[in-house]
Amino acid sequence: MLIIIAVSVILLLPIISYLLHPLSNQKSIVFLATFFIFGGFIINFFSTNSFIGSWVHVNQSESIHRSISRNEELNSPLINQYLENTSSNDESFMRGVQVFYKALELQSFNSAESILQTLNSQFISESFQVPIFNLLADLRDAKYPDLANSKLLISIENPSNCNLQSLKLFASIPDGPDVSIAAKEIISPDLKKPFVLDKSHSLVRGFDITSAFLQQEMIKIEAQAQCDTGAFQAFKSLDLKYSEGNQDELFFYANEWLKKEQ
Repeated sequence: MLIIIAVSVILLLPIISYLLHPLSNQKSIVFLATFFIFGGFIINFFSTNSFIGSWVHVNQSESIHRSISRNEELNSPLINQYLENTSSNDESFMRGVQVFYKALELQSFNSAESILQTLNSQFISESFQVPIFNLLADLRDAKYPDLANSKLLISIENPSNCNLQSLKLFASIPDGPDVSIAAKEIISPDLKKPFVLDKSHSLVRGFDITSAFLQQEMIKIEAQAQCDTGAFQAFKSLDLKYSEGNQDELFFYANEWLKKEQ
């Protein structure tokens, strides 16, 4: 701001000198031209809806980046005003995404969380939900890198009298969203080794096995077996609060399979 004032004063000095000179002609024209040019510049610069730049926007941007560099939580009025100074919701959201990733780059997780919280509260339409889940996943993986490799190991015993053709595994959160946090289908499965469910098997990035481990959720595991004699299913619950090393394991035994009604 001080630099801009100093530059303006320097630019005005020749004009002021001309206007004060007793032999200068056309002072009124020069004065009016200067008034309109610099007046328009000042109005444009301090307006939130300017054509070629705004001090308000620059000041907001500097305040935000200063808070990010200090890993401070951004207060809602500041980030909201910064996001509102755009022509569309998409542009506003992308502006928030840019400062969010700047915070991640500097590992300013307090700042990143406050930005994400604002984005989540301001952009509630369905079209923004998947992008917000992606931001949440990136924040989580950056803040808790050890959790990125969280996994669930599932060992299976064949249902009785079953020539197993395919196997489907689903993990979900009881009383949570009606979306599986992991889903996997295996054709001609090899039951000699456990099957792995991790964040790569999520249907929505960010709503996955890793998040379940982070939140220490109670999860439900459903197994569906397709045999030559028909379909079978089995269910188990697992409390991740008691997991160690960011992984857990469970078993489906032969006597736990139920015939699935067609």
